[in-house]
Amino acid sequence: MPTVQSEPQLTLAVSDLTRVMDGFRDRSILVAGDLMVDRYVVCQGRKLSREAPVPVADYVSEELVFGGAANLANNLLSLGARVKVLGVVGKDDPGKWLQDELGRKGVDVSGIIVTNRPTSLKTRFILNHRQYLRIDKESRSDVEAHVTKQFLNELKPSVQEADGVVLSDYDKGVITSELISNVVEECRIQGKKVLAQPKVRHYLDYIGVSMVKSNVREATIATGVSMINDTSLRNMGHNLMTRLECESILLTRSEHGMILFEKKNITSFPPFKGPKPGFNAVGVRDCMTAVLAASLASGSPVKEAVLLAGLAASQQADKIGTVVVDLNELKSQADITVELAERIVQVPVH
Repeated sequence: MPTVQSEPQLTLAVSDLTRVMDGFRDRSILVAGDLMVDRYVVCQGRKLSREAPVPVADYVSEELVFGGAANLANNLLSLGARVKVLGVVGKDDPGKWLQDELGRKGVDVSGIIVTNRPTSLKTRFILNHRQYLRIDKESRSDVEAHVTKQFLNELKPSVQEADGVVLSDYDKGVITSELISNVVEECRIQGKKVLAQPKVRHYLDYIGVSMVKSNVREATIATGVSMINDTSLRNMGHNLMTRLECESILLTRSEHGMILFEKKNITSFPPFKGPKPGFNAVGVRDCMTAVLAASLASGSPVKEAVLLAGLAASQQADKIGTVVVDLNELKSQADITVELAERIVQVPVH
């Protein structure tokens, strides 16, 4: 197991992050993953029901927004990138809406396959400005072999046209072991960066990706390593680095910030801020991944990409509903990262 020096080395030299963000424009990103639709039903509470101990509410409105890999694609568009998606939808209204809306926004949807599976639909009931209930309608089994084969037929030209690739995995079946290994190999051949956002089921299949980004909880479940203290966290990180043979792993730790593992360094990033109690921001994960993907595709250093991703997350943390990164807002607060860089702890690995 690698050991680390007891004395941390500070601080990170941060370049002009506004210039980094200017490099996002027109970068081409290939997104492969689980496309989802988020449906919000807004209600106003009126009284308690006599039939059961539940509130009675009046319907106010509802809307459909992008979820999962579709939300990631939308975030990349907001950053100025060009996007192509590989994924599946069902022969249903949410699936038609998703394809139509992504296409209208300029996403290349030629890689979307219509199947007999239902489109992943998450219906959230917002009662008096707070989420009260969520109902999921979806299939979570791996897609059929012929569907994966169709993705693989698209793979070589799609990677060739892209500046970077993202695997957006929500354990809904699009990301399979076969797809992962073929994406990684094609990106290796073509010299393209591939960023993985895993859940749990295929976590240990992401061998050879450029970067893995997940939260500590998912990494803990995937590896079976209990988080007792900082030492066990470091051991788990280096264990994953060895098993996945990747260049870096970023683990988010909620109110404890983030920790970045590289072959020569462990870097701890303090939190910008945490979510306020009672708020229900959805899609912050996709905001962060979009910023990381755009940064890596434009050739930015990993640590600067992580700083920007952390800033993007903090700007969305106390909002309600499915959030999308705002490039102008990100640029306006880029100077915050310079102050944050002074508090970053970087420890070289022996």
